Amino acid sequence: MRKEKIDFVIERAREEDLEKLVPIYLEGYRGLEEYSYTHPEDVKSYMRWLWKRDREGIFVAKVGDKIAGFVAGDANWFSKREHKKVGAIHEIVVHPEYRGMGIGKALMEKVMDYFRSKGLDTAELWVGDENLKALDFYRELGFKEKGRYNYWVRMTTSLGNKG
Repeated sequence: MRKEKIDFVIERAREEDLEKLVPIYLEGYRGLEEYSYTHPEDVKSYMRWLWKRDREGIFVAKVGDKIAGFVAGDANWFSKREHKKVGAIHEIVVHPEYRGMGIGKALMEKVMDYFRSKGLDTAELWVGDENLKALDFYRELGFKEKGRYNYWVRMTTSLGNKG
């Protein structure tokens, strides 16, 4: 169900934003805990790992001065399955209060533009096999299933760059 459109901006995350992403992450994975970290300290460590991987690839969506969601992309990722460097989307979370307003799509478009700017031609992500809303969301964005490992589904899409 789509909600009304709201005004939001997408901007590059700052290091001081990382702490604010922890509750959004935890709330975003409510009901899907089997695919996520569940302890705030673990989420903080994960956010720091994402920051160290590619600080330029983390974007936040803001409604006013409140962060409504974020995407953590990694333009430095070497995919063993693709045998090349790809844009890895490690995380995308939109707070449930802001879902259905176009924020997730805008975050994905922003991170994929970032990957293109780095000369990458493929984006890759892994999603939980029972996270049906996310699977549908990624398919709508052009991602195709490329394999499974345990309860994870690997999906990729072409970024249109010739690598």
